[in-house]
Amino acid sequence: MAQHKKSGKKPYNKNRNYDNRNRNENRNDNRNRNDNRDDNRSRNDNRQGQQQDTQRTDNTPAKNTQSKTESSNDLVIFIVFLIGLAGFFLVNKFYLAPKKNSLYAATNQKFIKEGKLTFLDAQSEKVIIGIDIEIAKSSYEIEQGLMHRRTLPANGGMLFIYDNEHYRTFWMKNTYLSLDIIFLNADKEIIRIRKKAAPLSEISIPSGGKAMYVVEVLAGFTDAYNIQVGDHIEFSK
Repeated sequence: MAQHKKSGKKPYNKNRNYDNRNRNENRNDNRNRNDNRDDNRSRNDNRQGQQQDTQRTDNTPAKNTQSKTESSNDLVIFIVFLIGLAGFFLVNKFYLAPKKNSLYAATNQKFIKEGKLTFLDAQSEKVIIGIDIEIAKSSYEIEQGLMHRRTLPANGGMLFIYDNEHYRTFWMKNTYLSLDIIFLNADKEIIRIRKKAAPLSEISIPSGGKAMYVVEVLAGFTDAYNIQVGDHIEFSK
């Protein structure tokens, strides 16, 4: 049997070449897919960026409007505050301060002798006692009387002088001293004595008849000197 010599070249393999081609094609497909993915990611990023820019643009007018509204509210609040502050100073200057000053002045007012008053016995016409007096004649002085006073001399008092004889009514509002209140007619004769009127009381104290003069002295004064209805007074300024 004859022997054949083996050739030095390798035999051609068609299957191996086909596999290599398939591998190369698969690699190219993978690359294309990756490129497509990258493109899609870039497009998505661009879309998201555009949406964010659009949202920012849409929100900008709203923020501007809100800031303008807040600024307007702050301005209104500031103006209201200024008006309230100005109102407080005006009320304090023209209403509260004068009242405080007048109250302080009345509370710290000292007795000022403006005349002399003498009580005379109705029967003997003899002098019972003489006192120093302040005189209240104007409407303001009569209205104030001894209100807010904290002291009054034991031998002192206040004489109220009216323009005519009429029924009178007193009270003890804002009056811290207990008083004897003596009502007198036009003839300067005592028609009623209200003894020991209670401080700060708002109960009306009527004159009991037509009075033109009223004298206020410390409580207990009329009992101490036995001053009675029917006695009369004389006074000088």
